[in-house]
Amino acid sequence: MTTSATSDSEPRKLCCACFEEFPSGSFSKKQWSQKQRRRCLGCADAGKEIDVARLQNSNKTAVASAPPKCTKKKKGRNKAPTYAGNKDAIFKPGQSGDSNAIGVGVKLAYDICSWCGKVEEGKELQTCGDCKNVFYCSSICQKTAHPEHKLVCEGMKQDRKNSRKERKAERRAKQTGAFTLTEASGLGSVCIDYSPGARGMSQIIFNGELRNGEKPGQYFASPQAKESIKRFLDLKYVDFALEMARKSEESIRNGELLRVELFRSLDELSAPYQFLLSCGPIPDITRAKRVLPFVLHEINKVGLMPDGAIPNIADCTVRGFGLNALEWAARRGNLAIAEWLATDSRTRVMLTRTDSAPVAWACYTGRVELAQMLIKKGADSHATTEKVFNNKPPTHLAGENGQLLAVRFLVEECGHDINAVDLEGHDMRTSLRLYNKVWAKSAGCVAVDEYARSLGVLGEMSSTNRKSKAEARDLLQSKKDNKLAAALRQLEIAGGREDEPDDTDARFELEQFSQASGLYYRAYYAAMHAGSVMNNAAIFPIAHKLIWSYAKSGQLKRAHLMAQQNIAMQGPPYIRDDLNQLETLMKERGMEVERAGMGGFGRFGAFR
Repeated sequence: MTTSATSDSEPRKLCCACFEEFPSGSFSKKQWSQKQRRRCLGCADAGKEIDVARLQNSNKTAVASAPPKCTKKKKGRNKAPTYAGNKDAIFKPGQSGDSNAIGVGVKLAYDICSWCGKVEEGKELQTCGDCKNVFYCSSICQKTAHPEHKLVCEGMKQDRKNSRKERKAERRAKQTGAFTLTEASGLGSVCIDYSPGARGMSQIIFNGELRNGEKPGQYFASPQAKESIKRFLDLKYVDFALEMARKSEESIRNGELLRVELFRSLDELSAPYQFLLSCGPIPDITRAKRVLPFVLHEINKVGLMPDGAIPNIADCTVRGFGLNALEWAARRGNLAIAEWLATDSRTRVMLTRTDSAPVAWACYTGRVELAQMLIKKGADSHATTEKVFNNKPPTHLAGENGQLLAVRFLVEECGHDINAVDLEGHDMRTSLRLYNKVWAKSAGCVAVDEYARSLGVLGEMSSTNRKSKAEARDLLQSKKDNKLAAALRQLEIAGGREDEPDDTDARFELEQFSQASGLYYRAYYAAMHAGSVMNNAAIFPIAHKLIWSYAKSGQLKRAHLMAQQNIAMQGPPYIRDDLNQLETLMKERGMEVERAGMGGFGRFGAFR
């Protein structure tokens, strides 16, 4: 082999057959232009082949499978930190005399080559062109690491895309006020997926209660919501509506109690739900004050409640969830709204209603300042209801949620008994363990448990707990007394009298339906002849109980005639529900359903 004289500064390349470096004159023009594998003129003339095994082990050329192209790391970009590692002891940090030693300081992946572990201080590292998550000091390290890295590269790339989508969604939610929340009470739950703005569509999911003949499934919140969503979806609307109808039919067949209502703007909701949402999860005191008169108007149209009580703003509650506006404001910590509701003459009845427990809900989420304000305005800190997870003591409710400050406020400032038990006989510590399965992982719950233990709460359950049983009996008796008072109030309003003062409603509750129907009929007859108008408001609550006394005593036809007579008069919505439910029950039992004329009341065909 002959070579021409060359200077030391002339470029030289490696021959992959003899593994010697030569200048350009020692290669043919074609071989010199090769990027990875080349042979000098001497090896080519001798027929010497390229040593592939030696070439791969030398880490001087590319591996057989080429990796993605490296790109320069952009300045100012904070990459996700991943700790670099050493492969096969290629580079050992901390070796004496090594200028690249890491020392005692820990470096992150964007400071260290993820293959050899070298720290590149003089220049920026290169990053994998696909996942952009690992860094190399040179293309040689990147190519050598590729067979191992390619196993996870695609997954890292997808994670990066997902993280980008999540960050985008978070930014949009922060800008528009979008959120998703689910809240539960002792009656049921409500889920709100709120997505305002030009590109958003929101929904409320009610679970546990259907009202006024509603059916489960997916529906538009109002006709206005339907038109708005129709314009928004445009050509996709037909398929969307068909899918809604399919899901609704499936929910009805399954007998579910879950109803989804769709909307795009709060203005498309009914006045009661604008009011409730504005007091709770979407705080807007201006909107709440604006729609309150419309809510009161809707309530006044209902007439007397089935138990004879006069409805008020406290009867406006969230479907399934059961909380009224003040309770929701207390639970969400909306201090200004709660103070307005507690002082306005139109809404302050929610503060003292026996079926309202705003202080308990404020303590449940640790809103001690709000609870103090409610107590100063006249709320009872001991109040609890069925909505509070089966009349749970407020201390238990706050303790199970890890709200130590609220528990201490109730015990030390409001005089609550730290040893109080619920209706099942559980003290606070026992309740904490039974109803919060991960309480030991919550610092707040652990602190509550320690506080209760320091005050002598044993945390033991006894099936013979006399104190809890006595309290349970007292609570049930109190409820029974309230029902008796309601029944007597019905008769007093109707102008009748109670011959058997051991209570009418109690007979109904004890399934003495025949006796109850006789008492209700006397009250109904007295109400019909009291006053100067036929549809006296006192008639409808009594007729409601009379109808179902007949139905439950097996007199379905008589109950059906009574319901038809009742619906002929202008009354509250539940009288129509009574008739529809009765006819459904009659059809299930194979009875013929006919709506006959009633003397003096006309034909009933118009009410089908």
